[in-house]
Amino acid sequence: MYISCDCGAFQAELTHFPAHTPGRLMCYCSDCQLYLQKLGRAELLDAFGGTEIIPVYPSEIRITKGKEHLVCNRLSLDGLFRWSTRCCNSPVGNIQAKFPWFGILHNAYRAGDDPECLERLGSVRSRIYGRDATGEPPFEIAEKLGFKDALKVMPFLIRGFVGGKHKSSPFFKEGWVPTVQPRLL
Repeated sequence: MYISCDCGAFQAELTHFPAHTPGRLMCYCSDCQLYLQKLGRAELLDAFGGTEIIPVYPSEIRITKGKEHLVCNRLSLDGLFRWSTRCCNSPVGNIQAKFPWFGILHNAYRAGDDPECLERLGSVRSRIYGRDATGEPPFEIAEKLGFKDALKVMPFLIRGFVGGKHKSSPFFKEGWVPTVQPRLL
């Protein structure tokens, strides 16, 4: 399975997808909304300000094309590392150093080699940070990160930490330094 930016100049192979992902997740936090607005890609938010994320382990991503197009963004000095591309301004995913989670935005999957891959994962399993949602969503969203939501991703995180799935990431060099100098948005 591959992911890519919208124009295809950046591509990465997901070596164990979908076997290890906890599935489709939605985040309605103000940071995710602000990030896509600052990139000029607010059209990727759902009608209520949600961002669809499908996490994979960083060690299971292999960049095959266009590494030179990657841009590392941060909303604050201690915020997440949010990766996009300079070629077509496509958001790719979010990661925190030393954490076994690379949250790939849904648009990267749809631009890849299999436009139906997300539908085969089933429906959205979790919706979090409803306190920042816009409008009146017709579905349940936890105000922050609810207990039920945490239970859905905990097995993924535990397996990731135990298996060292965060130690080999194409987005960091030795010492957990991003491969690209982060820009503050």
